[in-house]
Amino acid sequence: MFLYITTSRGLFRFDIFKEKLTKIISNWHKGFFKSASKGFFGICLNDTGDQIITVSRENLNKKLKHDKSTCVTIHFINKANLKIIKKINIENLFDVHQISCFQNFVFLTETGKNRIQILNIEKEIIEKYLDVGTIRDDINHINAISTDNENILIGLNNGHKKNIQQNSQIIKILLKDFKLNKDINIDPLKIGTLENLTGVYHTHDIERFNDDYLICSSYIGKIYSLNNKKFIKHLEPWTRGITISNDNIFIGKSGLGKRQFRHSRYYDGEIYMLDRKNLNLIKKIKISNIGQLNDIMYSGN
Repeated sequence: MFLYITTSRGLFRFDIFKEKLTKIISNWHKGFFKSASKGFFGICLNDTGDQIITVSRENLNKKLKHDKSTCVTIHFINKANLKIIKKINIENLFDVHQISCFQNFVFLTETGKNRIQILNIEKEIIEKYLDVGTIRDDINHINAISTDNENILIGLNNGHKKNIQQNSQIIKILLKDFKLNKDINIDPLKIGTLENLTGVYHTHDIERFNDDYLICSSYIGKIYSLNNKKFIKHLEPWTRGITISNDNIFIGKSGLGKRQFRHSRYYDGEIYMLDRKNLNLIKKIKISNIGQLNDIMYSGN
């Protein structure tokens, strides 16, 4: 039983039974004498489950200017031997957060431009964009995506001065409506339904749980049930990252601190291990010296 953890200092694997942490890729993966990445963020498995897909924030093009990151590198990793199979660089993708894989596509949140970019894995090109509204600026702070055989869910982490809507929101798109749309640029607000999460701010993550979806309300350290429209578990701030096994729910927790310290090895993370049946806390797992914890993913092997 393993947890794969993306952090500001790289990609790690944690053996739950042995309580052993292994570094898979460092944020210095381009070479020590080149600039480090801005950290690893989204992570998912491909449809067959034999490859890990994760993404790092980069600044690959000096002509592009943005506060945090302007480009990404998508890493495809053999889960059996943890070797990198291939990398795909995408320029002009600002501040990636959570990602999701469906069939032959990777959905990449692009917070800085208020949209989702959709990568065709085989062709290694961006085929579609989900542009929320008409403004290509960080308005809704899109940072969460979930795809399955029925729905595409996009998380809008509102609650900041740029957005009139001060609570977080979810856009739900029926997959059949998405497939029928042949346009390259699709506005989710026109083909999906917008749902307000009243009283929920600073959200991360959308994770399917039975017929429901769980969402981190990071700032207050609570877990929100989309179906029940309420918080179902109170942990501690800053909750970020949800993954689920047959028996357990795992919730990531990042340290709270200033942005310039997030790459520090003195920054620890934690993971809450809950009983899936009753949400009781089984134990807290301390993950030392990883910097900011961004996302987690469970795999049984």
